[in-house]
Amino acid sequence: MSTAGSSRRIAIVGSGFSGVAVAWQLLGGLPSGSRITLINGSGRFARGLAYGTQSADHLLNVPAGRMSLDPAQPEHFVQWLRAAGSPSAQGSEFVSRRRYGDYLQASLEARIASRPDVALDPRVTAVTDVTPHAGRWQLQFSDGSTDLFDAVVLAIGHLAPRPPHPGLVGLAGYAADPWAETALEGLAPDASLALIGSGLTMLDVLISLRARGHAGPVLALSRRGLLPQGHRRNEGPPQPWALDPAIAAGRPLREQLRRFRAELARAQAAGVDWRDVWAAFRADTPRAWRALDAWGRRQFLRHLLPYWDVHRHRAAPQARAVLEDDLASGRLRHAAGRLIGVDARADRLHLHWRARGRAEVETFSAARVINCSGPSSVIDAESSPLLWRLQQAGRLQPCPHGLGLLVDEQHQVRDAHGRGQAGLHYIGPHLRAQLWEATAVPELREHAAQLAAQLLRR
Repeated sequence: MSTAGSSRRIAIVGSGFSGVAVAWQLLGGLPSGSRITLINGSGRFARGLAYGTQSADHLLNVPAGRMSLDPAQPEHFVQWLRAAGSPSAQGSEFVSRRRYGDYLQASLEARIASRPDVALDPRVTAVTDVTPHAGRWQLQFSDGSTDLFDAVVLAIGHLAPRPPHPGLVGLAGYAADPWAETALEGLAPDASLALIGSGLTMLDVLISLRARGHAGPVLALSRRGLLPQGHRRNEGPPQPWALDPAIAAGRPLREQLRRFRAELARAQAAGVDWRDVWAAFRADTPRAWRALDAWGRRQFLRHLLPYWDVHRHRAAPQARAVLEDDLASGRLRHAAGRLIGVDARADRLHLHWRARGRAEVETFSAARVINCSGPSSVIDAESSPLLWRLQQAGRLQPCPHGLGLLVDEQHQVRDAHGRGQAGLHYIGPHLRAQLWEATAVPELREHAAQLAAQLLRR
């Protein structure tokens, strides 16, 4: 713990995993008399989108042994579980996301208690603007008040999903936010549902439906009809695999793909699980992404992204079992196709869609349509008024591929001219614009530690 030097005032905008991780790290080293203001418009601290669920059936998609808040203490989360009522907890288990939110909150509270000389001020409000002011940064809040800080950390997470079809917007029976309490409210047990998207969000909705006793027919529609793969049961550390270094060495996308497929075939011949090849590639993913030119990135996003997502972002085995049961029973139908129209008649939404590779149009009638297309990273006035305001003012450079925003090597937000702005930082899933592999806890906790160290050095 360091207490020397001048006190600091640091604002963290957003209090999901990234915001909490930075605050936790800063509390370990800020000088006495410093103050951290942790800002969240929803009032849910240490939760965010992923860990704000109240369902015990929504599980982490990563084993507990890889979910420590502290990169220097890999067993931190497992040890907390054992001390908090689960003495037999193992690192290979997939525990509830709600429980993980409890861990983040408890860890932050313990850190606050250990530093009575540093104030952490939680503030429930929205930030409407961030502007430079006499060598510091001024935050403007939704009530019109302002405050000055030595540094600001934007820890804004995933943005709301975009509508899968403009015809759905505003219709009764359309749930734009699958996490809203009203998304499944009032559904009859035999009601028919359409889920637009077939990834992990769709799987969470299926699990919630099962907990409610819903047994009606469900259509999961996505462009390619791909379903999330599952982790192995009792998944431990991946088996070491020596990856072909040429995969991440600046080769064209087509050659990278060919080499990666060859790696998978070689692993299969050696009796190595394909998941271990993906694990071996994980550390090299940022280098491979940076090596792609603009055309290669566009081709990846257009043609390969869905395949990447279902293999890289896997489901807990228990969650995957729910999916398999619903498919086997015929309750769930998943289809590859494009939604081309919708109309509302007789308290139902009639979806018109065309199956991939076919000309005829099919219709599915649903009592409820739920947007499960996943979070967005496209910055606009609706998805994130603050980021949009910064972009319009030239204080933020968006990713040209719609993947978030651009930062420099010190996590400083780049302005419209590409220059990092001292004291204005970003951490969160929008780092994937430059690193790609930057949306999960194992990577984000490293970024949090690096960013905190940079702030402490200043």
